[in-house]
Amino acid sequence: MGAHQTRRRVVIYCRISDDREGRQNGVKRQEAQCRRIADRNGDDVVRVFVDDDRSAYNGRVRPDYANMIKYLEAGNADGVLALAPTRLYRKLYEPRTRQDYLHFHDLVNRLGLHVQTVKAGRFDLSTADGRKAARDAASQAQYESELIGERVSDAKADNVRDGTFRGGGRPFGYEPDGITPRSRVCPECGATGGFVIAPVRKQRHDGTCGDIEAVDVTCPNGCTAEPHLAEGSEAWHLRQATQAVADGGSVRSVVRAWQAAGIRTPARRKRHPDGTRSEPISGEWTPTTLLKLLRRPRNAGLMEVAGEITGKGAWPAIVNRDTWRIAQAVLNNPARRTSPGPARKWLGGGLYTCGTCKDPVTTSGRGRTRSGSAYLCRTGQHVSRNAGEVDNFVERVVVARLSRKDAYDLVSAPAPEYPAGPSMQELNARHASLTGRLEALADAFAGDDDSDPIEYRAAARRMKQKITAVEQEIADAAASAAATHSGPLNDIDLPELARRHAGSPQGALRWWRETYSLETRREVLAALVTVAILPAEQGRPAGWKPGSKYFHPESVKVEWIKG
Repeated sequence: MGAHQTRRRVVIYCRISDDREGRQNGVKRQEAQCRRIADRNGDDVVRVFVDDDRSAYNGRVRPDYANMIKYLEAGNADGVLALAPTRLYRKLYEPRTRQDYLHFHDLVNRLGLHVQTVKAGRFDLSTADGRKAARDAASQAQYESELIGERVSDAKADNVRDGTFRGGGRPFGYEPDGITPRSRVCPECGATGGFVIAPVRKQRHDGTCGDIEAVDVTCPNGCTAEPHLAEGSEAWHLRQATQAVADGGSVRSVVRAWQAAGIRTPARRKRHPDGTRSEPISGEWTPTTLLKLLRRPRNAGLMEVAGEITGKGAWPAIVNRDTWRIAQAVLNNPARRTSPGPARKWLGGGLYTCGTCKDPVTTSGRGRTRSGSAYLCRTGQHVSRNAGEVDNFVERVVVARLSRKDAYDLVSAPAPEYPAGPSMQELNARHASLTGRLEALADAFAGDDDSDPIEYRAAARRMKQKITAVEQEIADAAASAAATHSGPLNDIDLPELARRHAGSPQGALRWWRETYSLETRREVLAALVTVAILPAEQGRPAGWKPGSKYFHPESVKVEWIKG
């Protein structure tokens, strides 16, 4: 650039498609190379735009690319520097995001921008040859991306066919290879590693190998005993949790036990809003994340694709397949639903009563209170009280009482009785027998070329109906067992509530509401107290301060059913 020419203002655009480690090494190198070009040209770098861990082919918006386009359209720069044309676009045309060659070409021509890349030199879009070269480069980039996509799809299809690990983050209970459970121990020699894991495949009539039939795990020292899960390991805890649910235990009680034992989720890198990733972070289990884990087919050694079980995987099962299926039946039982029907907004609807007519109160709109929804007597004549204020008062009383050491004394009623039926052991044995007969039927059909497919399907359908019926019996039995030993405080972490209340009653109330659903809190309320709303005196209550509401605590009567 000559001395008489004005220095150009240029921006640098850097992008890397995959940066799971979050190190940004790739984009930093790109910026350094682009800055060297700017120095040679005598250009001034006015801004750097970075899309880290962002693909230009998958059709998703690249935030900083969009910011760069707005920056250029505002006239804040005269040119763009990048590592290669493929950093700027990977498609000829992308109508949804408009982040493609055609739209970029239109922008360059419209604004007369200078565009230069480290790999391909300067874009000369002022000539037909230059435009053809740019289009050819964009077409080649799209072709390469599509080719990579096909290879990835083929590799995933091979994984499904072979039952091998399909990649991704480390599955809970397994090592990063997705095959080796954490952790195994040989009962004979005490070995804790080096186990040989070998899938056993069915043999077809033509001598080739078919689907996976089983997965053998052998000790590296040649011991004949089957290695078992080490007590206290992730895999061991997962097996115990699945068995507990199959026996009718609650997911929330397992969560509490895991939190107390310090069991955490596998570490994952979290994506930041700017596209970068954090260092690996593990978290505490919640009922939602644990429920998802317990439903995972891989726990029983099964391969799942798009929500469908496609066969056996090439990894050892952590959980017995029958136990896992029983747990699924229990989890799917409608009787376990904790929030049936439309979601409620207020705590006391249908539970609180009118102190005058004794009818349950209802909630309605803004009611006749100064602000917010109101609890109204059904006649509409006796009481009308701000719903939020009443709920705050009632829950402060309940939380304070539950924070005392004798909270469990509030619920000591005898457990309800349920009609006798088959024991869980009998049902489990029946389920295992039917499942084995179904698998034997499938093996017999596969090995007999003269078998009638229609006859096989009819027999398999009848067997599956019997299995479904037994699973429903198991689910009902588990629900009955859980109800027999359950109580309104079974799933409540009373020690934690007491600890928080000792530090801050308001903080304990906030934690109580954040931790437990409205339906759970209503169940506790219905079991422990009766709440009556009485007509309140008119005017300001005693101790009223400017800015506070006219709420009369004495107009809400809370009585404990026991204790």
